[in-house]
Amino acid sequence: MGWTYDPKYADEYYDKWIKLGWAGTGKPFKGFVDPERLIIETTHVGRYEGRLFKAMLTWIRDFHDLINTQKVIRYIDDADVAILGAVIDIAIQHGANPRLRTIIKRCNANKEPQVLFKAGDQFGVFDKNQREFSRQEYVKWGLYCTMLEFYDHAMFNRKFVLKNNPLLALRALIGPAIRSEILFQLENKTRIHIRALAHKTGYAYSAVYNEVMNMVRNGFLTLESFGRVKVIVMKDSLLQYLVSMPVF
Repeated sequence: MGWTYDPKYADEYYDKWIKLGWAGTGKPFKGFVDPERLIIETTHVGRYEGRLFKAMLTWIRDFHDLINTQKVIRYIDDADVAILGAVIDIAIQHGANPRLRTIIKRCNANKEPQVLFKAGDQFGVFDKNQREFSRQEYVKWGLYCTMLEFYDHAMFNRKFVLKNNPLLALRALIGPAIRSEILFQLENKTRIHIRALAHKTGYAYSAVYNEVMNMVRNGFLTLESFGRVKVIVMKDSLLQYLVSMPVF
């Protein structure tokens, strides 16, 4: 995928990371933030905006348990895979769950090493410094970078993150997998067809169908018929339970 950096969208990325818990300058993004999509896009934007790169690295380290690895892999063709691999690798070295290695397996190092940050250095001093003093954590991914820092004192706590991101709250409760994605969509749409639900969640129809039918059998969802079409409905008792969670 080709990627062209447009500075006019930088503030939006800052606001999205703030909504996910970074205590940066700006205001939390008002709409829904897809954390996996944001990670993928920040592998590009972060090369021009070092603070966003650092925010991404810190967030993956601190909130690794809320990351849906299948979604990251589904989006991975849109990523700078060398940077994604380096970030996940470093996060694991500093405490993130090793299950994220399933993402690393889909990443590749640059064949020709590159300086990670595009600093607009007219005289080449910055690039020379990065090449000479680069940390090995980046070199193994075909990158030159001297920065290995985290925002240890510039991240909001989990209560803030879960309160402002209902999808992440669901993942915290039942895990970062297909069921969380389905319930999140059903919270926001009272009735939906399975095919439409598959499209919205990004999962294959068969996977969504099987998961929905499991929840129907267990009494969490019901199926209603409209002519020849069957739609999924979340039971009121489950909906009330979810919206009454303290983080909401």
